Amino acid sequence: MVSRLLDAFGKGLGGGYDIGCKFKTTLSRSSLGEPARLLTHTSLVGSFHGHAHGRLCQLDHLATYVEGLGLKDLEGCERAFSKSNVLASTVRYSGMFHRRQVIANYFEHNDEYDVYANLCVYTFSLHVVYHMTHLYSHVPP
Repeated sequence: MVSRLLDAFGKGLGGGYDIGCKFKTTLSRSSLGEPARLLTHTSLVGSFHGHAHGRLCQLDHLATYVEGLGLKDLEGCERAFSKSNVLASTVRYSGMFHRRQVIANYFEHNDEYDVYANLCVYTFSLHVVYHMTHLYSHVPP
């Protein structure tokens, strides 16, 4: 997976993982260690899980302290899987086919109505911020 990501995105890629600090060590000792170093790959720890790590680990890997990451907490998958826990009671006794069907339908619905709608709100907010910044850039101090 990391090899494909490095090939696809190239230099400066950062990956968030619950145990990003340990993964960094594993990655550096693997056959991908040298390519990852050359491409300045960074292993990060999501904000939710990072607070269980030691202070030095937090300073090196916690998403909160990474410049340029903005408000991203690297816990999007965690939230998605947490939301999908509501399916557990309905698929508990289902066969494999129906379990997969329900899970696929759930995530399709989530993508269509939750994620896409939130993307539209986010894009509109960026549009407003851009225009407000442009408007106030012409106002004398």
